[in-house]
Order: sequence, then C-alpha cells, then structure tokens
Amino acid sequence: MTGLKKSAIKICFVLLLISIVLNITIGAFSISFSEILNTLLDPQNNKIYYQVLMDIRIPRVALGVLVGIAFGISGAMMQTLFKNPLADPSIIGVSAGASAGVVLFMLLGNFLPTLLYSGFLSYLSLPLSAFLGSVITIFAIYKLATIYNKVAVTVMLLAGIAINAMLGALVGLFTYVSTEEELKSFTFWTMGSLANADMKVILTIFPIVVATYIFAIRKKVELNLMLLGEDEAKNSGVNAEKLKKQLILFVSLAIGTSVAFCGIIGFVGLVVPHIARLIVGSNHKFYLPLSAILGAFILLWADSLARVIISPAELPIGIITSLLGAPFFLWLLIKNRQSATS
Repeated sequence: MTGLKKSAIKICFVLLLISIVLNITIGAFSISFSEILNTLLDPQNNKIYYQVLMDIRIPRVALGVLVGIAFGISGAMMQTLFKNPLADPSIIGVSAGASAGVVLFMLLGNFLPTLLYSGFLSYLSLPLSAFLGSVITIFAIYKLATIYNKVAVTVMLLAGIAINAMLGALVGLFTYVSTEEELKSFTFWTMGSLANADMKVILTIFPIVVATYIFAIRKKVELNLMLLGEDEAKNSGVNAEKLKKQLILFVSLAIGTSVAFCGIIGFVGLVVPHIARLIVGSNHKFYLPLSAILGAFILLWADSLARVIISPAELPIGIITSLLGAPFFLWLLIKNRQSATS
C-alpha cells in the first residue's frame, strides 16, 4: 500500500514537471519547444522570445508553482487543525484582512507621503498593505481565540467568521465611496492574477513557501497524532499548543504573502487537500507532499485557462478557480450531509 502511495506521488510530480514545460509554451504569444531551446541556446538572435520567456512566462509559471504549493500545503494543515474537511486558509482571516489592507491603502493613498510612490517602496506598497492587513487580522483572531494561554480552535473559527463579516462590511463601504478608477483596481485585485510575476516577487515568496513546506514535512508525525485528538496527541508527547501556534504562523505567512502579490484566489486550499486525501489517505507523510504538488498543478492549469480562454485578453484566475472549486465544494456539502444523516 505504501508503495502505491509513493508511486502516486511520483506520477503526480512527473505530471507537474510536464505541466511546467507546457505552460511555458502557452499564451497569447505561442512559443514552441524548438523555439524555447533555440532561445536558451542563442538568446542574442532570439531577443523577442528571450524577453517573453525571461520576463513573463518563466516568472509567471514559477509564481504559479510557489503559490499553488502555499495554498495546497496550508489548506492541508488547516483541515488537520480544525479537523474539518471544509476548512481552508481563509478561515483565519487572511483573505479578508488582505482585502481590508488594500482598501485602507487606496482610501488613504492621497494622504501618504510621496516617498511611498517612488522606487522600491512603490513596488511594495500594495502587497505590503495587503500583507499587513492579513497579519493584523490573524493576530486579532488569534488573541480572541487564546484562553488561558491555549488556542481554542472552535473560538478561532467563530472569531474568524465574525471578523471576516466586519471586514466585508468595510470593503463594502469602500466600494460605495470609491471612485471608478479605485473600484476597478480593487475589483481586479480581488479576482486574483499571476500577471505581476517577476524575479523580485519570486525571490520574496520563495523562502517563505519553502520554509512552510519544510515545517509541515518535519511536523508530519505530530500532525498525524493531532488527527486523533489533542488529548491523545498530548499523551504521545506532542506540545499541541506550540504546534497550533507554529501552524497558524506559517500558514499566515505563506497565504498572506501569496494573497498580497496575487490577490484573492479562492477554493484551491479547500479542494486540493481533498483530492490528495482521496489518492493517498490522511497520513501526512504522503498527504502533505501530494497536496503541495496538486496545488501547483491545479493553479498552473487554471492560470493557463485564464490566459487563453479569452485570448489575447486575460481572465482573472480567481474566476477560474471559483468556477472549478464551487461545484466541488457543493459536492462536499452534499456528501457530508448524507454522511450525517446516515
């Protein structure tokens, strides 16, 4: 059985590698495999292709892989933490907090110093505001859920729902008072996109995603024990409170950074862990790596659809993931409802 699970992971990994190569060729400006090879071997005589590959395609594919891994691994850990197959990273307020941060930045933009609109700070201003919004929101939810130095998962869930609703009202107020240009910019950001990919973004996200993946893999045994219940995990020597705090921290960093640069991309963190669980089961030794691979795989192909479905224009990737993820979510609800009544 273990051999079959390892084989499934290897097959999915090979499919991901093939998808990476294929996605470099896909877009409004089509590039064949032979043109890619010629460009890499002789960039001077293929300057247009080289510019497309190095400035657009390769960074975009790399960003899709990193963000997909972040959502896949974070969704898997969230479902383990809450012991709920319907949990995903947005439950701890990452997306809502990021949206609120962007809203406040747009509302206060005219009053901020000119320094924020020049040089490196101009590049970071929007993602930094989104990241700070998500971090502050997560911290507020975490403090509300901490009772006698212990994180109450149920209270965290309820606090997340309440604060998400409050921030949703703030975003709604912004849409009412904003100008047409501000509204258009914010609406496009909330739909998600990998179009802002460049090497600076890759280098910012890469260490955070790698650190999150390494943390998850190193904690695979503890996460398996957490599935049995906190009391059972504590009896087996797991510091459940420390593990929960670390898990929330890494998920917040990975998803907060991803959302900050790419906007809101829904359902990936919910759908991917389910597919991984159906293939290899709940053992985190196999479940976590496969969640990371499938997250990258699904996000890459969702982005390809976004680029070609209305080519040469581009559809926001959040629309694609929602169209794919919403029916899956409804299927999960129906399945859980049938299990509860049987």
